[in-house]
Amino acid sequence: MIFNRGWFRKKIITLSMDFQRKHTVIQGFSICYFTIIILYSICVYFDFQPLKFSLGFLRIPVLMLLYFYASRERNLIYFSALLFYQITSVLFNVNTEIALFWAVLFSDVFRFLLVVLVFKTIEDKRWCITIMTSIPFLIIYFYLIDLIKDSLGKGYIPWIVNGFLTAYLGGLAVTNYAFKDDRKSFWLVLSALLFVIQIALFFMNKFYLKQQVFLQLVILLYGISHYTFYKFMIIKEDEGME
Repeated sequence: MIFNRGWFRKKIITLSMDFQRKHTVIQGFSICYFTIIILYSICVYFDFQPLKFSLGFLRIPVLMLLYFYASRERNLIYFSALLFYQITSVLFNVNTEIALFWAVLFSDVFRFLLVVLVFKTIEDKRWCITIMTSIPFLIIYFYLIDLIKDSLGKGYIPWIVNGFLTAYLGGLAVTNYAFKDDRKSFWLVLSALLFVIQIALFFMNKFYLKQQVFLQLVILLYGISHYTFYKFMIIKEDEGME
């Protein structure tokens, strides 16, 4: 009996230490992620070329490492979505017509995979309300498309597809939050709204009115929107284990 109590106490201490160690590593990766976002923003503002590309490239890989370490499931769809977004980000920096075209296509795949992840999570879909909630996002998106349509070239149709996916993702998130106000739904709706704002500012800066303030906001919203979706994924997985 004494042996059993000692073994049990030792097991509890070991589990506690493992949890603390994991929590410390997760915090470290999170700090590293946002540090990279801030440093990248500074390098872009001052046009510091030596570090700009490297820091921009590191953002998603660090987030993937963070999710890999923090996750219980290590969802392959989410990893695939992040990989497609990484390719999208690199192609947008190439800044040629063919690179932009492929960037939008990869962005469509990224959005589609996010929709799949969210769709599988929501039990009560509420189709009519979701579609109605998606319409305002779609109107705003198409208004921006109309402003810059002459600059889109071959990417016009892929951007339209992106608009439907973005609007539907926003509609799913808002509808879910309206009927299920919990931590998971909060992080999801925050992420979806930030993605919508980010893409709107990206349009404005990339194709319509280049302003440093738009670019800085895109960079910061990029970092926050991805992190909030990561939080949604972790909470979703934790709930599934309960």
